[in-house]
Amino acid sequence: MNILGIIAFGMNPAACILRDGKCIAFAEEERFSRVKVSEGSFPVRAVAYCLSWSKLTLSSIDRIAFGWDVKKYPWAMARNFTSTYIRYALEERRSFHAGKEQSTLFSIAEGLTDYHPLKVRTKIIEGLRSAGLKGDIPQIEFVPHHLAHAYSSYFCSKFDKAGILTIDGHGEDLCTQLAVGEKDEVRVVETYPIPDSLGWFYAAITEYLGFLPYRDEGKLMGLAALGEKARTGNKWIEPLGKVLKIKCDKYEVDPTYTLFGGHYYGKRFTDRLAEFLTRIDPLAVPVAYGEKTQINGAAQSKYLLDTYVDIAWAAQELLERAAVMLAKKLVGKFGMENLCISGGVGLNCKMNGEILRQSGCKDIFVQPASNDAGTALGAAMYVAKEHAEDIREPLVNTYLGSGFSNDQIRAILKNSKVDFREISDPVKEATDLLEKGRVIAWFQGRMEFGSRSLGNRSILANPVFPGVKDKVNAEVKYRESWRPFCPSLADENKDDYIKDPKESAFMTIAYQAKEPMKEKLSSVVHVDGTIRPQTVTSQSNPLYHSLLTTLGKRTGYPVVLNTSFNVRGEPIICSPQEAIRCFYSNGLDALVMDNFILEKD
Repeated sequence: MNILGIIAFGMNPAACILRDGKCIAFAEEERFSRVKVSEGSFPVRAVAYCLSWSKLTLSSIDRIAFGWDVKKYPWAMARNFTSTYIRYALEERRSFHAGKEQSTLFSIAEGLTDYHPLKVRTKIIEGLRSAGLKGDIPQIEFVPHHLAHAYSSYFCSKFDKAGILTIDGHGEDLCTQLAVGEKDEVRVVETYPIPDSLGWFYAAITEYLGFLPYRDEGKLMGLAALGEKARTGNKWIEPLGKVLKIKCDKYEVDPTYTLFGGHYYGKRFTDRLAEFLTRIDPLAVPVAYGEKTQINGAAQSKYLLDTYVDIAWAAQELLERAAVMLAKKLVGKFGMENLCISGGVGLNCKMNGEILRQSGCKDIFVQPASNDAGTALGAAMYVAKEHAEDIREPLVNTYLGSGFSNDQIRAILKNSKVDFREISDPVKEATDLLEKGRVIAWFQGRMEFGSRSLGNRSILANPVFPGVKDKVNAEVKYRESWRPFCPSLADENKDDYIKDPKESAFMTIAYQAKEPMKEKLSSVVHVDGTIRPQTVTSQSNPLYHSLLTTLGKRTGYPVVLNTSFNVRGEPIICSPQEAIRCFYSNGLDALVMDNFILEKD
């Protein structure tokens, strides 16, 4: 069977193709639209790419799988929200700024109609037609969101038995799901319905500190590390523990701080949260996006004040406690030695590291497309399995996106009228530059899927050189100076640099760095001593592995600083044209693109 997997109309729309149960193409819409997360859109270009790469037409597709179960809309969802609202109605009415806003229930009701089955089917058909696709529309099957997440992680893992933990904002009426995978079966064992959303809790604090919710949660995670040294005196654990209440074997989220109530200051947190936090510290007012203040005589982002750093640390700590508690339940109560992680919150690599260290599990696998994009894949796998296809395929790499031949790249370079050289050994050319301390863009093969650049659309630097982190942040990425970078390293050398390492091919798990990395390669170590590594094997990416080992022979360190090929606020580069444009818009020294190189004076 040929199955087109889709997720759309929310965050991170994406598409994939499964042929006979195996994924052959997968990409997020943002890579083609050039709009970060492409919120609310249909993956028009991603669908067109997947069909084109797979040499399929719409008539060749047997089923369309959609990673959201719209059959629950509007009535089942309305009953859930109404019963939940009744529990908190009195507190909600007390939490409106100046008492001028309508009830949250009305705005929720408006949103429920957007996912009416007939409306969604119509929007899918319109999206396919806008992609230029003709012919009959294949049967559309709607898959429960959290099951799609669970399938995308478990059946892409190397485990034939594992606990499956899915944590996100929400999918239909659920926010968290615990499941057990054994051989070819997935069984749900526990769920947390709306409003108990760890994703909503974390998004609320993300927005409160002046970041973009459902987009900048990684920044909150990075900011939290700045509060590690002051953890013993952190005063926010107890107060935020009233928002996210963690008990011995369960948790609750009070929605009057996240959903039910006025939203005068932000969309993802209520006026009650602002009133609550400023009662503890009058200076802890919500931070506006981009807001600056004077810190040590210089204008800096306001969230860098100690109060906000401490709030970030407390929010991260509580998230980790809740996630570890859930993971321990899968390990202890259900006897699962291995864990699979998915859902948007699953991109929190610090949390994943704590699950690995504290839950008692032996190993974990985190789906690299843990956000909603991954449900396009999971939904397609679910439908394929329903039709008796073998969907198990341990994920070796994420290179299922667009690729370009040397002839195509040569033609684009000539048309762009830029100076370039054709080269026979891109590894040697790149290594020569990195050895000299140059910062390069590395564009090779097919594009990665997921949130991380993993050696095919990457910006690379040599972490041996002091100050390279500041240089890349300031001159290349144009982003905040405190933000960390990740290392790519040869898998066979991971024990030299990482404490208690596991295979970590996708930058989804944070580990403690060993002293040699802290001392010699500090540009890829965060302030709390953690790293988020990509361990590269000769099987997963032969060319990139060769670059690492070649550099290691010259410098003694088979490690590079690896960050996504883009600048702040933009999606990862997809095409050669975008690579050229990005290269000439920042402080990169060279671009190695397949068998071509561009250099600046």
